[in-house]
Amino acid sequence: MSYQVIARKYRPARFADITAQEHITGTIQNSLRMGRVGHGYIFSGLRGVGKTTAARVFAKAVNCERMIDDPKYLKEVTEPCGECESCRDFDAGASLNISEFDAASNNGVDDIRLLRENVRYGPQKGRYRVYIIDEVHMLTTAAFNAFLKTLEEPPPHAIFIFATTELHKIPATIASRCQRFNFKRIPIDRIQGQLQQICDAEGIQADADALQLVARKAQGSMRDAQSILDQVIAFALDNEGERAIRYEKVSDLLSYIDDDHFFMVTDAIANADAAAMLDLAGMVHRNGYDEQDFIEKLIEHFRNFLIIHNLRSSKLIERPEPVKERYQRDALRLTPAAIMAMTDFLMQTQRELKFYAEHQFRFELALLKLIELGRGTSQTPTAPADEKKKPEPVAPPSASPAPSKPAASARRSKTASTPESSATPSGLPLVPEPPPAPPAGRTAPRQSGSKPAAAIDLGSWKQAFSKFGSNADQHLPARNRSQVEESGVGDSGAPVAVLEQLRMEWGRFLEHLSAKGLQVLVSHLHASELMACSPSGVVQLGCCRKFSFEELQHDSALLESELSDFYKLPLKLAVRYDAERDACTREKSVFTMFQELTETNEVVRYLITEFGAELAY
Repeated sequence: MSYQVIARKYRPARFADITAQEHITGTIQNSLRMGRVGHGYIFSGLRGVGKTTAARVFAKAVNCERMIDDPKYLKEVTEPCGECESCRDFDAGASLNISEFDAASNNGVDDIRLLRENVRYGPQKGRYRVYIIDEVHMLTTAAFNAFLKTLEEPPPHAIFIFATTELHKIPATIASRCQRFNFKRIPIDRIQGQLQQICDAEGIQADADALQLVARKAQGSMRDAQSILDQVIAFALDNEGERAIRYEKVSDLLSYIDDDHFFMVTDAIANADAAAMLDLAGMVHRNGYDEQDFIEKLIEHFRNFLIIHNLRSSKLIERPEPVKERYQRDALRLTPAAIMAMTDFLMQTQRELKFYAEHQFRFELALLKLIELGRGTSQTPTAPADEKKKPEPVAPPSASPAPSKPAASARRSKTASTPESSATPSGLPLVPEPPPAPPAGRTAPRQSGSKPAAAIDLGSWKQAFSKFGSNADQHLPARNRSQVEESGVGDSGAPVAVLEQLRMEWGRFLEHLSAKGLQVLVSHLHASELMACSPSGVVQLGCCRKFSFEELQHDSALLESELSDFYKLPLKLAVRYDAERDACTREKSVFTMFQELTETNEVVRYLITEFGAELAY
């Protein structure tokens, strides 16, 4: 007997053998149990996911003699028995009750007219005559129109099953007369499991990574995976050696680009290593990899990073566990904004490469451009050149003595606080009033119960804040000793952040983030408000949108770094979600507003109850 390919040898003969289409097989089996079999069905979906196979099993089941004669078998099993005369004729290809048509080659009006003539004749054995029309979207418009009347009022013994990969090409008049079943793309793990069963049945050892690679190459099609497995077996097995399929053999046969090469790309981007990027481009050219395919896989590589950033999980990444762990580690090296910018650039490059013959040169330029995009939106901020050259403002001697003079520091550490300065409302950090200058040669007396405070140089803090004011000559007022003690900074040495100064420059801070490519983060900050700043430098941010709150929580480390670098202060961030404000600002539907009007307005309520009025909305 001649060799039979795997896709035909292991073609499912029962509903239970059809992989990953339980939502369809279960519906068909229930209709068989209840006797609710329709006259028209449309099976749509990707190539090689089981459309024609399910149609054949369905046609075999409706005429199975055991399912017709044995109600218990029909209720409990609901599978073609494979032993009755009807099932044997079907397996031998001699059944007269099942007809298959290829609409790709028989798509004219005359072919449909011939089919209509045959539909009038009843089944030879069994209950139904089943017509399976494959690639039905290839029929002409005239052929579809000729088929309308027959499909609308078919004979009671006729069942039509249309299989197509392009459902949108079927006229609505045809689709509305049929039950539609959409076959799903088969998951990689289900394909891998089916391939493992085939290898076990064939007595072939196979690495799990190798079968996963075959499953990923199939892109959700079981038939494609089985065809690739046939090719892999012919390439990887040796009659004189071991009967095993190894990952290296499969990767070599399929010209698969390993994940390590894409991690080399992200390493070169993070390190701004142009030499390493050019070496990688040369390796792609030397090994004969297709540049278009490399860019496509690189886009998928960046997509995996975006999944880590947005879901905080790698469950949607279809890779082995070691590769998933590496994605988790390397995700923090690039910001989401940088990844999106590079992904957009790669998709544009992919479209442009189709129109140029010199792919290598443009491919190298594209990889170098990725370094520039990654550098422009890196997480390590750098101070602008104009700020580096800007001289530090000099504070007036009366408000803030120079920190280099020991006598001034000593006088500041011995200064006493006034009662007015310590009485501040709770929860509202205020800019303190400067204490009155003591007479020359005297210092204010120490109040009883106060603790000695360490000498704190606030001059640098004041200068750091004064740089960001609209007037460069404005400076922060100096704090006296009791204010420093009450803020809890005396022991730790951490300065107190001033909320007013933060709010004053908040707009410039958002512009600074936008200039660095963090527009997504800025959009979430627009839904937030500066609420307070604790004495220890913790900035409290109130957010009235749940999604923005979650994203700011996720990017809190990056935002803290940007805050500290912009204001030149060791600031921390605490984000809080304002649920009440979110509920108040959420847009109401028309139905809700009219319902509230009915409940609150007495005139409207009287008209509705007494006269039966209705609100039109």
